[in-house]
Amino acid sequence: MKLTKLYGLKISYFTGKMEGYLRYKEIPFEFCSMTATDFNRKIPDKTGAMQMPAIELADNRWMTDTSPMIDWFELQYPDNPILPEDPSQAFICRLIEDYADEWLWRPAMHYRWSYPASSKLLRRQIADEMATDVKIPKWLVRMSIEKRQCSNFVIKDGVTKENLDHVERGYLQLLKILSTIFKDRPFIFGDKPTLADIGLFGPLFRHFSQDPIPGEIMRETAPTVIEWVYRLWNAKASRLGGSQV
Repeated sequence: MKLTKLYGLKISYFTGKMEGYLRYKEIPFEFCSMTATDFNRKIPDKTGAMQMPAIELADNRWMTDTSPMIDWFELQYPDNPILPEDPSQAFICRLIEDYADEWLWRPAMHYRWSYPASSKLLRRQIADEMATDVKIPKWLVRMSIEKRQCSNFVIKDGVTKENLDHVERGYLQLLKILSTIFKDRPFIFGDKPTLADIGLFGPLFRHFSQDPIPGEIMRETAPTVIEWVYRLWNAKASRLGGSQV
């Protein structure tokens, strides 16, 4: 049986979000590391966009963009839905997902590419996973990756010395809020994950918990958030009882 293929990287923000969803819903899939050729040629040709992650379905159809992909899979796999039935609660879940997608991106990229302890490690990891088909010296690939990512996702995204404290404060405040929540319940709203959990999972798993600087902050100041990250990574919809909210 041909499996759904998820193309992405093991350090990718939105790939992590999609992995968390597919694992929780117990939807069989094969993870495929996205090469440079995939990213620059294959994925745009198949989906019309140079985006990560991308999904190839068993019938050879392709999709990209995590939010509509999750909505599509929810229609195909309606058991154990990740959106509450109540419209107001569902709206709050979508609002939190949007916050995670759009507003945590800046601190996530800042922590990854502004600090040498992170940038030197991550440029190597990206080169090792993604640049297997690039025919130039790996040291040059690593330098190019670091320069590109810092320019595109830190400098051009508006992170400056003047607003640095504000950018980092957003992450620290999030950890405080989540630490309070996870003292009382295993997931954001209750006993089971919702779209709010899935949305937050991408940045908190693949960036904040794994990258050296924010990972140390999380371990030292918010251990209940670390617990939630791995609780969700290991969660299976068929095994969880209780209520979402």
